[in-house]
Amino acid sequence: MGKIKLKMSIISDFDNLEIETTGIISKNKIIYKENDVVVTILMDDNKIEMNRSTKDYSIELIFIKNSKSISRYKLFNKYINLETFTNKLVKSSNKIKLDYTLEGNRFSYVLDWRIYDNR
Repeated sequence: MGKIKLKMSIISDFDNLEIETTGIISKNKIIYKENDVVVTILMDDNKIEMNRSTKDYSIELIFIKNSKSISRYKLFNKYINLETFTNKLVKSSNKIKLDYTLEGNRFSYVLDWRIYDNR
């Protein structure tokens, strides 16, 4: 696993967030913290899974290019299924770009990173 510096931005119909932080990366997994939210990203060729969790809730988002998927929101041990449609999924060696619709709300997510410690 290597340490990374990353920049994340998410733009939606109702919110804009941009952070710069550190995280860790392995072959197909990135983990970082957004304030009190732990974000874990699993990357496959045509699919990205993102888990965002706090002590109160978690949301498991599934992104498959040009496809609908069902994401799951867990709050107080109850699960709610959320319809997700991925409009754009672009992945390179140091960047992820997602444009998606979650329950009718549009989001644009960009994650850029660079390795700064490969120990």
